Amino acid sequence: MFSRHLSAVAVSIAMVAAPVGSGVAFAQTPPAATAQSLQGVISTAARGAAAQSGFQTMAADTKTSAIVTSVSGALAVSGASPEVIADALIQAVSDGTISAGVAISVAASVAPGMAAKVAAAKVVKDQLAKTGQTATVTASTDGAGGVSVLVGLAGADAGGGQTAAYDPCAGVIAAYCGS
Repeated sequence: MFSRHLSAVAVSIAMVAAPVGSGVAFAQTPPAATAQSLQGVISTAARGAAAQSGFQTMAADTKTSAIVTSVSGALAVSGASPEVIADALIQAVSDGTISAGVAISVAASVAPGMAAKVAAAKVVKDQLAKTGQTATVTASTDGAGGVSVLVGLAGADAGGGQTAAYDPCAGVIAAYCGS
């Protein structure tokens, strides 16, 4: 009789300990983010911005701001390094997920030291040129190694010598552009 009680106690302990032990295996650090793994993060964030009520009727600069804010927020919490974020943004432009100006603005927000890298990427420059849009990136560093980035985005000439607001959908086929 004593051995049956002892067996029952041993089985009970094993049943309680098994989930705790297996939980330790799941507490391992997830794999580091890669440019490829961040594509879903970027796409989901851009689509989330587009899901806002009235997005399709917003002015181009308001759309840009909404998309930049959403994508920046998602990448900021991804844990990815600035270099990986820059590579992911360049890839997203190449894939047509986001526009070149959005990528540059996001880099300036989330990975300021990499904004110039994103702006200098061939695919980014090509998309801007193809759509008649321009981007100016001005970066400065402080004595502590901090980077400040100012991004200027302009659209094609609207006539009369004035530039239009940057259009985040120019040259991009993405869910948020209505295509």
